[in-house]
Amino acid sequence: MATFVIEHLEPVVTPWAYLEYKHAAQLAPRLIITNVRNEGERACLEPYVDVMAESVAEVAKREEILVLDPRAARPLSSEDFERFEYVVVGGIMGDYPPRGRTQKLLTSRLGAEARNLGACQLSVDGAVYVAAQVARGIRLGDVVVARGVALRSGFVEVHLPYCYPVGRGGLVLSRELAAYILTLLEDDEEYAARTGSPRSIADYGCRLEVPPVDYEVEVKGFARLADLVPSAANDL
Repeated sequence: MATFVIEHLEPVVTPWAYLEYKHAAQLAPRLIITNVRNEGERACLEPYVDVMAESVAEVAKREEILVLDPRAARPLSSEDFERFEYVVVGGIMGDYPPRGRTQKLLTSRLGAEARNLGACQLSVDGAVYVAAQVARGIRLGDVVVARGVALRSGFVEVHLPYCYPVGRGGLVLSRELAAYILTLLEDDEEYAARTGSPRSIADYGCRLEVPPVDYEVEVKGFARLADLVPSAANDL
């Protein structure tokens, strides 16, 4: 089976990215995170996943690489895992609406072939999960995703504009990340606004202590990826 790769493409590994990367490591049979240039950030990730300073382009040949790019013309299939050694997800904290940064920062730079994961914007760990399901022989179109996801805790409500896969255990969404979003994210956003740069997980000394919080998850609806079209995905 191919090795899954998250090519980190943000200026720093933020706490949000850190938690998605940790979760992705639990979802893929073999995962490497590449392009993490900061030694302190690598140290934070190393207990959970193999992490490298080098880009995937420095450790693999172009013909061995398949990029998962929302703007790719062809969907991912199980046959792709017989041809490519590395299946690469862009480590990008998604914008809404999407700005095509995977194509700009990754696909065009690597010059590699690309496939899409359907007409739905996924989180990094969600993309790894969906790709891993396809690698196991599940048709991409048969993957079920939740749309219009909201987290609620008391008077706090946060809407997540992405699709989240649904597995046997329910929504594929890191519980630690959900708690972070409801408790610490606002402080980190204020820090970024005040300093002009996002907070790195290394700024926490690798000790991200997320407070426990009771919360509920509300989902607007569910759909198979095969039943979604781009216009429907953009309505989220």
